[in-house]
Amino acid sequence: MARVLIIADDIELLDMLRMVLGQSGQHEVTLIADAADGLAKALSDTPDLAIIDLMMPQMSGYELLRRLRAERQTASLPVIMLTARGQPIDRAAAMEAGATAFLAKPVGMRELLNTVSAVLGERKEPKTSAASIVIAVTGLRGGVGATTLATNLATTWALPSDRAVCIVDLSASSGHVALHLGLRPNPNWSSLADVGQLDADAVQAYMIQHASGLHVLASPVIPVIGPGLLRGTVATLLNLLQERYAVTVVDMPSVLNDMAGAVLNAATCILQVIALEPAAVQTALGARRALETWSDRIQVVLNHPNPSDQWPADAVQGLLRQRPIGEIPFDSAQAEALKSGAPLALRSPDSPLAQAVRALAGELDHAAGDAHSG
Repeated sequence: MARVLIIADDIELLDMLRMVLGQSGQHEVTLIADAADGLAKALSDTPDLAIIDLMMPQMSGYELLRRLRAERQTASLPVIMLTARGQPIDRAAAMEAGATAFLAKPVGMRELLNTVSAVLGERKEPKTSAASIVIAVTGLRGGVGATTLATNLATTWALPSDRAVCIVDLSASSGHVALHLGLRPNPNWSSLADVGQLDADAVQAYMIQHASGLHVLASPVIPVIGPGLLRGTVATLLNLLQERYAVTVVDMPSVLNDMAGAVLNAATCILQVIALEPAAVQTALGARRALETWSDRIQVVLNHPNPSDQWPADAVQGLLRQRPIGEIPFDSAQAEALKSGAPLALRSPDSPLAQAVRALAGELDHAAGDAHSG
């Protein structure tokens, strides 16, 4: 039985929702008429689903939703937003704030039940095992090797034919995952913003299959003007990918926007890629502060994209106060691999970079296994 928390100051609306959901016999419904009390309840006893009315005194549904998304225990809580304003701009605002679904009032009983079932179904009935993982790879600075690492990691995991693996390039400024794989980035995720209701079939229509078996959701070649995909869209996208793929690797955008926030909330592990040169180290130290909310999931990877690095690895480890989970050596073959569109993990599996990536993949598999068993 799913636990549903409904937060609205409209007594008639509360009674209607309780009647409709309660009579189905599938939901345990809690009604709260005050937004602040509803927030406290969600944080102290997190439900399976929250239904929030947009127009409330003292705290709007938007503000309540933003506060829920800012807290670890409710960051991925499915939320249905109810509002009397049903224009496309209102739907977009709700999804941008982090809503999972949007319903315009007055809402019919069948529409309500179908939406609740769909949202809970996405959360509670994954098609893959509980070991499905999301690996977010971030550098927050160009040239540190994050895309090279993400692409080689994903290819390494994809090579065993019994493991479904995908990679998502969320760069809004012409990302390079498709280039590394020798693929034409068409289709790409830019059109997902126009899909009314994301489902598994809709997402698969935008995936490209690589010869290794890896599935790719590419970045658009033409840079996107604006924020890119909405936070709610990215959260739904990652949920759907986890249903199908054992491993989802995300090459993160280079800015901490709403797309990045959705990935950080969903990530099993966040790989912070650091190159050993002063500007990259400065960015890395600032990123540690910005990513403090997710610090328990961050692992450091030291990368050597240049033949001579300016900082010793032990000095960087001392600054970050964290032992790196992996270290990727400089590999002169990487430049040719990029030109040929064949990652070293596939092109030269015995190369130093490919061997280091395989070792890192093993460490991450082991860590993910420990987390799931715990």
